[in-house]
Amino acid sequence: MLSKSRIIVLHTIKHSDSGMVVQCYSETRGRIACYFFAKGKQLRSTMMFPLSILDVVLFSRHQEGSSMPVIKEAVQISQFYNLKTDIRKGAISLFMCELLLKTVRESSPDASMFAFLSNSILLLDTIEDGVENFHLHFAVNLCKILGYMPEDNYSEATPHFNVGRGTFSGDYTDTLCFLPEDSRLLHQILSTPLTALENIKCNGESRNRFLGRIIDYLSFHTSLRTELKSLPILRELFF
Repeated sequence: MLSKSRIIVLHTIKHSDSGMVVQCYSETRGRIACYFFAKGKQLRSTMMFPLSILDVVLFSRHQEGSSMPVIKEAVQISQFYNLKTDIRKGAISLFMCELLLKTVRESSPDASMFAFLSNSILLLDTIEDGVENFHLHFAVNLCKILGYMPEDNYSEATPHFNVGRGTFSGDYTDTLCFLPEDSRLLHQILSTPLTALENIKCNGESRNRFLGRIIDYLSFHTSLRTELKSLPILRELFF
């Protein structure tokens, strides 16, 4: 059975000299694994890089079943030159892919998730200002799509973000609350659109500490339990 879909590439595993397993997020199927056969390393590396958005034709032996669909045709939506050439954006791309692989498990389609990912990828490729804050904004808003969006009730009376409640409060506990400066940065990110990342003001130390805390927040509410391999690279690039 043939079907058309748009996919976002998250990870690839070489299977043979001309084949690979592609972990991706599909507009019509959600999180899936596909098999891709291509002649030549250049074609594979050009089309199947992290966060590549493709229009594909999938072949499945059964309409309902566990067999892995095969990508019969694939066309790139955009070349994404900056994601390939800008080391900062490339590192953010790897972080986004790793975070999605560890948190998104749904095999059913989610239009809001696909739209969020597509828009984020397109913007990352084109923005010039505020790149150093992109991964923070992405991680916070991924919480929203996954159903764990923090409530932005920040005020002078509620300066501490509580991980368990997902809200700001006046009470502080070491294990479940962000530091005041991290809580303030979370409020700033929540109130800043993705198109104005340069307005988020923080230094490298604050940025790296906050990234660890928002990962802790996701870990608390999802199955994410391991250290992301991309984090040390981001911390070095954006310190």
